[in-house]
Amino acid sequence: MSYVNSLLASTSASTASSTTKDSSTSSLGMDAFLQLLVTQLQYQDPLDPMDDKEFVAELAQFSSLEQLTEINSGIEGLTTIGQEQQLLGAVNFIGKTIEATGTAVSLTEGEATSVTFSLPEDASTCMVNVLDSSGNIVRTVDLGATKAGDVEFTWDGKDYDGNKLDDGQYQVAVTATNADGDVMKVTSTMTGVVSGIQQVSGTYYLDIGNGRYVAFTDITNVVDSSSSDETTS
Repeated sequence: MSYVNSLLASTSASTASSTTKDSSTSSLGMDAFLQLLVTQLQYQDPLDPMDDKEFVAELAQFSSLEQLTEINSGIEGLTTIGQEQQLLGAVNFIGKTIEATGTAVSLTEGEATSVTFSLPEDASTCMVNVLDSSGNIVRTVDLGATKAGDVEFTWDGKDYDGNKLDDGQYQVAVTATNADGDVMKVTSTMTGVVSGIQQVSGTYYLDIGNGRYVAFTDITNVVDSSSSDETTS
């Protein structure tokens, strides 16, 4: 395999694995490879010219490299469009009350935000653990036998000994078992009014107050505060 052929092959593989490479740099790279190929033809030994099959193979690899670069540019464009659409969609939620998947609880001056969890069937046991920011359980609340459906839980902001805990962010984890003793899958949601948007690593999060943020894609229900219409996703 010639030097140009080898260089084209390695660069083609590198281009295929990257979708964030600058398009202008990719274009210059292809021009450089084409120039190498032309130079190779200029300085080849007239008495021992390049094999026509090898030359055609190098042209085919160059074409593949160009197509991969165009695909990468297209993917970059789609990513940008997707982020812009997500931002526009997120902006539309500002001022609206939303429900979103999540387990965050905010404690402010002894008052905790509520969390609603859903039981798929009647539970014979239902335990709610409250965890601090380090993942330590600071309180366990035994709800006992609980009917199926949505259950709203509001923590009193106290630990096992009845002491008020510091303001901050906490999490809840619900463990429930059915009549057969099997652990059930429990989903939890948070409710709040969207007051702002924050972007982290390309993902948009909605600020629903009290230091709680939910991903745009985790929204499960929206209630427009300016109307009585309710839309469920």
